[in-house]
Amino acid sequence: VEVGWEIARDRAFATVASKGTAVARPELGHSVRVEANGLEPGREYFYRFRVGREVSQVGRTKTAPPAGARVDQLRFALCGCSHFETGYFTAYRRLAAEQFDFVFHTGDYIYEGRDDGGRNPALVRQHQGDEIYTLVDYRNRYAQYKMDPDLRAAHASAPFIVTWDDHEVDNDYAGDRDENDTPPEVFLLRRAAGYQAFFESMPLRASAIPSGPNMQLYRRLQFGALLDLNVLDTRQYRSKQACGVTSATGCAAALEPSRSILGSTQ
Repeated sequence: VEVGWEIARDRAFATVASKGTAVARPELGHSVRVEANGLEPGREYFYRFRVGREVSQVGRTKTAPPAGARVDQLRFALCGCSHFETGYFTAYRRLAAEQFDFVFHTGDYIYEGRDDGGRNPALVRQHQGDEIYTLVDYRNRYAQYKMDPDLRAAHASAPFIVTWDDHEVDNDYAGDRDENDTPPEVFLLRRAAGYQAFFESMPLRASAIPSGPNMQLYRRLQFGALLDLNVLDTRQYRSKQACGVTSATGCAAALEPSRSILGSTQ
């Protein structure tokens, strides 16, 4: 599907800074991403998409200041662990009103569990379907979360910088192992599905496209001379949890020097 896009200097799109078309492909769940060139550093822009007669909501973004430039302050939000079932996303509504320079989401953007059929009265709303394993499952779970108007408002208010934790794939997974000791060659099929859906659903550059169960997510972002932001991946390369599934720390494996959370390269 061909998608038109526009980036403007004002919310009314009176002054369009850049525009073009991109193709939303079924191989990527009809997601589309644009890496626009020629924008000025350190200023607000507004963007929208168009397909046929349909026009998207307007989003606001802000470009980073030039590397090395003097920057007196940055205003950003920090959020994570947004479990759809256990609470409404009113914090996202407040975040959207702040018009930050950027939002840093630290992971657990979705949760992978099934709905419980209404058995838990503490849940304010329900996931749809069983626990997610396939690419279609993960795509549908992101779609359900993004149906929430407060989450959409947060995305429309500022650029998001994202990383993942465990629930984008499975609770407590570490590298190629899940919490149930599924054979690694089987679990990696699930990890590949989770990683592709994450790539499709998040504002990441095309260079981050996964290759099967592997995806380089860690990166460094610079905001003038004020801030170097290291975005870490603490799941893909980590050693399996020591001492079993308990919180114990006294087993011999916990003190093994070769253990890692980030992996040697990162």
